[in-house]
Amino acid sequence: MAAAAERETLGGPTRAGGGGAWRGPVATLLWAVVGFSACWSLTDLEPNLVEEGLLLHVAQRLVHGEHLYRDIVYFTGPLPFELLALLFRIFGEEIAVGRTVMALFLGGATAATWSFARRSGAGALAFPAAAVVASTPALLFPMFSMFYYTPLAFCFGVLAVDAASRGAESARWAFAAGVLVAAMALCKQTLGVVFAATLLPAVAIALPRTERFRRIAAMTAGGACLAMLTVAFYAVKGDLDDLWRCLVTIPLGLSESFSSPYMNLWPPGELAAEILPNRLVYFSSLYFLRFGLFSPQRPGYVLLFQFLYALPLLALLATGIAAALRRLPVGGWLNTAFLVAMTSNLFPRSDWGHLILALPPALIQLILLSARLPGFGNGRKLVATGLACALTVTLAASAYRIDRWVHFHAGKPTWGPRVPLRPVSAVYRVAHVPRAIRFLRRHLEPGEPIFVARAEPLLYFATDTTNPTPYTGVLTVMNEEQQDRILEALPSVRFVVMSDIDQPLWTYYSEELPRIQRHLERHYRDARGYPQDDASWLVILERGEDRGPTLIDLLDLQREGGAKAWVREERTGPEIFRDRKFPKMVTRQNRRPLPVHLGRWGGGVDFEVDVPANARFEASVGFRGMVSLGDFHEHPKRSLMVVSIGRDGAFEEVVRVAIDDAPRAGNRWTPIEADLSRWAGQRVTLRLGLETRVPVGRRDLTWWGSPRIAEGPADSAEGSS
Repeated sequence: MAAAAERETLGGPTRAGGGGAWRGPVATLLWAVVGFSACWSLTDLEPNLVEEGLLLHVAQRLVHGEHLYRDIVYFTGPLPFELLALLFRIFGEEIAVGRTVMALFLGGATAATWSFARRSGAGALAFPAAAVVASTPALLFPMFSMFYYTPLAFCFGVLAVDAASRGAESARWAFAAGVLVAAMALCKQTLGVVFAATLLPAVAIALPRTERFRRIAAMTAGGACLAMLTVAFYAVKGDLDDLWRCLVTIPLGLSESFSSPYMNLWPPGELAAEILPNRLVYFSSLYFLRFGLFSPQRPGYVLLFQFLYALPLLALLATGIAAALRRLPVGGWLNTAFLVAMTSNLFPRSDWGHLILALPPALIQLILLSARLPGFGNGRKLVATGLACALTVTLAASAYRIDRWVHFHAGKPTWGPRVPLRPVSAVYRVAHVPRAIRFLRRHLEPGEPIFVARAEPLLYFATDTTNPTPYTGVLTVMNEEQQDRILEALPSVRFVVMSDIDQPLWTYYSEELPRIQRHLERHYRDARGYPQDDASWLVILERGEDRGPTLIDLLDLQREGGAKAWVREERTGPEIFRDRKFPKMVTRQNRRPLPVHLGRWGGGVDFEVDVPANARFEASVGFRGMVSLGDFHEHPKRSLMVVSIGRDGAFEEVVRVAIDDAPRAGNRWTPIEADLSRWAGQRVTLRLGLETRVPVGRRDLTWWGSPRIAEGPADSAEGSS
């Protein structure tokens, strides 16, 4: 009697109550079918180069005999990789295999949400709680409809909440809850650890005193069993040290490098300056599908996303108020632990891909809290039923509308036979990716090694090629180790696929892996026969002739303070030297831009250098469009790029190139070279300048692609190759 009274005080009965079989297993099964169907309807859409490509690529390598963490370096838990590899061994190496399993997990999570909401006294409001999870594949498109470790962690977490709610009366269910929490940690360590640290206290609060210790012990035993099995599995394989390194040592170094500012909540409708250049990671895919990648800032939508980023925090605040008023249901305590874990994923890296994990539990938490409001009772009141119907219909209608909308906008499958998915995003519907896949499949033998230099591992799977390195993409730690091992592998590689987009918030490839960048510039060129243009963000490089070693990298010299910028404000006026900060620009077509500010009639940059023997100047010029921290710049019209050598204040021009302003020009860099052997052993001023025939705007820039002083051919004093 006392235990029952205490359970009621803490949040309502743990059983759903009467009402027949439709409230029990039958209803649970129906919700599982709803969740599966909602996810399954989207599994033929939107290939993903990065996240899903990572799982596909690693699983394929595991099937072919490689070891996770020994042969493949990554920093999240092994369960998704090993599970997908097992599925590949059984059903074949197909994208549909993982996506079908993801739909099954989403169906299970939907049913589990219905179950624990009913058991926590939500009554009719259990319907919209389950509908929240069922609608996530559409409303949060496309993450929950593809096989990836964070959606899997989410599903394990929801299942664990349901098992923990059942564990109030069963040690077996408590044990199962512990196993599910450990499974969540084996998908993503931080989520599982935070969930375990918050779930155990939540169970202690929600359960009667007589049951707390036994249920917590059972949950702890379940988690410990799965953890020990995992350790034993890798110990038998001889990979225990690699497991520790990848799951503990490497992640400790990633936290700072992956940090990003939280979405500013004030002023409303505006993005903070530090967020604006990287707005693509703060808004949903649906927003960019609707308005385009480069749409102007829309205050109404910015305000909406500011609210969404605040929603998990608001749900936690409401939970604290409800707990103080003793109106928190049992499921509310357990879901609080889940919500805290998912919200913790927003720190230190705050972006939409992390927020989508926190939004469903935040909405479910608010629904559970609403069920305890005065007048709602246990769902027997008309107002509760009306609200439940309205929320469920709204979620279902919104998900259905988005489902139909994305199917309508999806293109035809063009990514080759191994990726039979219909692209939806504009960046995936254009020709860039399918063109690269077709080119590689034509020019490579199955199993031949290529190197995907940034973070598009799906290309390995799509082209049926191999990765000769242990890395699936750029890791922002262990830079020296990565460079050593990648440089060892590159001599066997004919083609390198290079994303032409740097991320100013997190990754600048040329700064993180500078030796790799220089190796690519020296040994690789644009692939012959590959149609490259200035709008394409995917570059294919082919091994070519050795361009020779770099003696002086002028970009390095500029970063070290060895460059003096100047502008010319009058057509025949003097150079005006200004101490101005050089803006950052993204690497384009395997060349790092050296940006230069311009006055009305041009400008440039001077370097004081000691000219080595047998030296030549090399650079690339004329690439039309460039991006600097979110701003787009176009090369000035009717201009000339000029290289001069100065001594004692007098300059001698050594080479000049007129920039082609034709409408179809500027798609590729134009090489420019100058022999410097006449000045060998002398200290000179190397001047890189722009002259223009028409005045340019005040904020205009020019840029030189990877300017350097290189060693000329050993058998020539001319310095030209």
